[in-house]
Formats: sequence, C-alpha cells, structure tokens
Amino acid sequence: MKSKIKIPNSSVEVKNKVKDSIFWGNIKNVSSKEEAENFINKIKEKYYDASHNVSAYVISNGEENIEYYDDDGEPSKSSGPPVLKTIKGADLIDTVVVVTRYFGGTELGIGGLIRAYGGTAKKAIEAVGIKELKLYYYVTAAGNYDSVGTILGQVEAFEGKIKNTKYSNNGLKVFFYLKPEVFEELKSTLVEKTGNDVKIKINKKLYL
Repeated sequence: MKSKIKIPNSSVEVKNKVKDSIFWGNIKNVSSKEEAENFINKIKEKYYDASHNVSAYVISNGEENIEYYDDDGEPSKSSGPPVLKTIKGADLIDTVVVVTRYFGGTELGIGGLIRAYGGTAKKAIEAVGIKELKLYYYVTAAGNYDSVGTILGQVEAFEGKIKNTKYSNNGLKVFFYLKPEVFEELKSTLVEKTGNDVKIKINKKLYL
C-alpha cells in the first residue's frame, strides 16, 4: 500500500460551456465500486434528458486500483478515457467523475471532445479540492497491569493515536493508530521494556 493517497475533499458540480454544448462535471469521493456506480446512476437520473453522461472512476483495491470509464455513446475513447486520465493525472483514488453533455448543435470533433471532457473533469477536480491521507496501522497492544505504564508511555512516545483502552482481570488492551515506519521499533521496545510480557498486533491498515 502507498504511504499516502489523495482523494476529493468532498463533492461538487461545475459548469463548462464549449461552443454550443453545455457540460456539467460532478465529482465525489467514494469507497467502493458499488458506491461509484450508485453515484453515476444518480447523475444519470438527474440529467436523464442529456445527450451523454460520461463517467470514470478509480477505486483502491489493495495493491491494484480498479479503473473504469464509459463513453456513453460518444465516439470510442473520445470522452471516458480523457476523464479517467484527468483523475489519474491528479493522482486521485477513490474518485468518481461524471461529465454530462447537452449537445448544442455544433460538432466538436474527436480532439474537441477529448479537450471538452478532460477539461470539464479538470475544472471539477480544481473546484472540489484535494485531501491527502496518510497510511496508518490500527494496532492492539496488550499486557498485564505491571506493564500498563510502559505500554501507554511508549505508545505516546512513538506518537500513537490512542483510540480506545480496555481493562480486564488480565490487564490492559490499548487500541491505537500508528505510523507504519515506527511499528517494528515500537514492538521491539515494548518487548524489551516489559520483559516480553506484551502482545502487539496489526489489526488493519487504513488511511487517515
């Protein structure tokens, strides 16, 4: 997984006029293929009378991203690929863009379509803003009551962000977010300082 990713800051709609055609660009941050397709369908319902609703998305999926585009009746590769290229050019993931066109009577040609669809997608990206997220591990550290101070102190020292703590008859469990690059050092430090009386594991990896 990448150490950081970029996503749209929210969702937004922009308008772009190219010759006689009106283009509407919609962009949204999504977390799954299903959510992206639901958004596309929502825009298609909103602009049911449009000439075309061209869409593209990039969704994170482990080591490989899911990439998709649809020309929606425009000449092959004249509209969907430019939108997808614009998303990727901005280094965005978990992003869906729909560019709606109302044909105004003037043919744009293949080159004109590429510029119009890619340009509208770019305007949407610029308008929505970009948020950068960093990779974190969600970690659990568990130990007996003699180790409580050491565990909490070291998690803080390594700049872990504590999410929750649970106490039981057996001791303490600490749930926290941690930067990946310090996990092994924290683990070895806790093992050393508690006399190996600690269990530490990565529950999941996520972006925050």
